[in-house]
Amino acid sequence: MEPIKYSYNDDEFNPFLITGYLDKEHFCNREKETANITSLNQGRINITLFALRRMGKTGLIHHLFNSIEKQNKIACLYIDILSTQNMKEFISILTNAIYKRFPENKGIGSKLLETIKSLRPMVSFDELSGTPELSLDFKQSHQYEKTIQQLFEFLDNQNLKIIVAIDEFQQILEYPEKNIEATLRTFIQNLNQTNFIFCGSNQQMMNEIFNDAKRPFFASCTHLKLDEIAYEDYSLFIKKMFNNHHKEISQESIDFILEWTERHTFYTQYVCNRVFAGGSKNIAIDYVRVICKEILLQNEHIYFQYRALLTQGQWKILKAFAKEGKVTQPHAAKFIHQYELGSSALVKRGLDSLLNKEMISISYTENGVVYSVYDKFLMRWLARS
Repeated sequence: MEPIKYSYNDDEFNPFLITGYLDKEHFCNREKETANITSLNQGRINITLFALRRMGKTGLIHHLFNSIEKQNKIACLYIDILSTQNMKEFISILTNAIYKRFPENKGIGSKLLETIKSLRPMVSFDELSGTPELSLDFKQSHQYEKTIQQLFEFLDNQNLKIIVAIDEFQQILEYPEKNIEATLRTFIQNLNQTNFIFCGSNQQMMNEIFNDAKRPFFASCTHLKLDEIAYEDYSLFIKKMFNNHHKEISQESIDFILEWTERHTFYTQYVCNRVFAGGSKNIAIDYVRVICKEILLQNEHIYFQYRALLTQGQWKILKAFAKEGKVTQPHAAKFIHQYELGSSALVKRGLDSLLNKEMISISYTENGVVYSVYDKFLMRWLARS
């Protein structure tokens, strides 16, 4: 079969979103999770939400916020702190999120500037988006703690129910400042109108923050885990999206996509997006297979870079995990012998390194620990070689 020639029509909207959130019509399921989080928020209970990256937790939060903000006197704030390196950057992201949610001309925004006036806030505008941005002038690090307290108290005193979602919350463990967890926990526990959703993609680090009895956030939240969307729900969603745009996709093709991507939201959406963009009105399994092959070929240069950055032993371990799909006993003699990985000690060192690099994911299930290659496209590419 010849490579797909993509045809793009400016008038044809692709319903399979790769980033961002549009509306509930283009969002698949998560009804149980949405209802659960909504109920907990109504009960003023803080939440820890864990999901592997690209499983759809950010989309879920925006879907949730889109729904509940329609109610009176509820305001939602979302910040992603993965890129932050210290408390100063954390405060900057939080302050800007508050300012964009409550701009200066809305009254509450003016109060915000008054609250942090000692930091001499300066308003500028992003050159590309035109959105306003606040910059703060910190003279000394001891101002961080006071500023966080002021921001939280500011939110809590607005006669509004406030929900703050902090994505990639485990990043605070990388900050150089001491007692970050204790500082945040101290101020958060005194809030009455403000609740938090602490999202994270590194289960070990999130467990360290919230499940260690010696740490400040222990037993402070209800824990939720975001898994794959149910097979039947995703299947019906895919068929509906194609049918709504007068395209037919075979059930065999849908089954292949869901198995090939293991129902990880980003990878499933990406494949469907590419299949949809191909231009065919009647989509069969051979067509989908070619699309998937092209995706892997287009990413090959990245995978070759990975290979250059890893040791030979690490690369062999990664490849072995890709071929297995899911690994429950990485140190078992049978597994090590089958893939010629050397010794159990070598596998342990290599696996620890791959976990730190987030090339291997680890999940804790009722049946035990499960390891797998984080990037599902990389997994399929490695399994073919």
